[in-house]
Amino acid sequence: MTIVKLGGSVITHKDKSPPQMNRKAIVRIVKELGVSIDKLVIVLGGGSYGHQPAHLYGYGNDKTPRNKLLDGIGPIHKNMIDLSIQVADTLNRYKIRTVVFSPFTHVIMHDGAVSAYPTELIKRSLKSEYTVLTHGDVCLDEVRGASILSGDTIIVHLAKSIGARRVLIGTNVDGVMEQNPTINPAAKYIPIISHTNMNEVLHSAGPSDTTDVTGGMHRKITELLELAKTNTAIHIFNLSVPGRLKALLQGHDTICTTITV
Repeated sequence: MTIVKLGGSVITHKDKSPPQMNRKAIVRIVKELGVSIDKLVIVLGGGSYGHQPAHLYGYGNDKTPRNKLLDGIGPIHKNMIDLSIQVADTLNRYKIRTVVFSPFTHVIMHDGAVSAYPTELIKRSLKSEYTVLTHGDVCLDEVRGASILSGDTIIVHLAKSIGARRVLIGTNVDGVMEQNPTINPAAKYIPIISHTNMNEVLHSAGPSDTTDVTGGMHRKITELLELAKTNTAIHIFNLSVPGRLKALLQGHDTICTTITV
């Protein structure tokens, strides 16, 4: 099985309001996905569909009242369902038989961390030759009332609980960058991250996606290094460049960051 993350900065127009899907990019990405001979789990980042309403309802701010967070469930979840259905429709149109799993319907959070994430139906769908599509979402939280389940957290959880041969994380830059590319446009990507250079990378790395914030990259790399111990191949690559997803799916070398033990 291969898990593919489609970054929200590539599949949506992040500066558009109301949110808009990048249809041209989605069609091209779906065609590249069509070369895979593995069973696929596709994880969508929220992009403008998730981040705009999440910001509006105060997610990411520890001082936001519980009731305001709960008020945001409907708009955030609706947006993510809309995005997922549009992507799934494109996949099905190109003969990639796809079913959507929305985390809100089955995942429980506890103070921002996953408390329960049943996967039996996901496993059965994969066995039935379906591609599984899931997405970042808002979920009920036993402590906060509601919290955001990110696509990156979904990737790590599903890779461990279902078992993934590869994890391909598509962003809008070439991988994990040695410096923040929004500050230094000449920043280069880091080809390999392992425990030997982890501390150096965490000290200096820029984001692998424009949605990352301080602390996010440290957590992401640490989690992925732990995942790599399970012999899962992990690559962070530029999804906005045509052909790179296809190359990775076919086992070819391309520009990317590889995370290994």
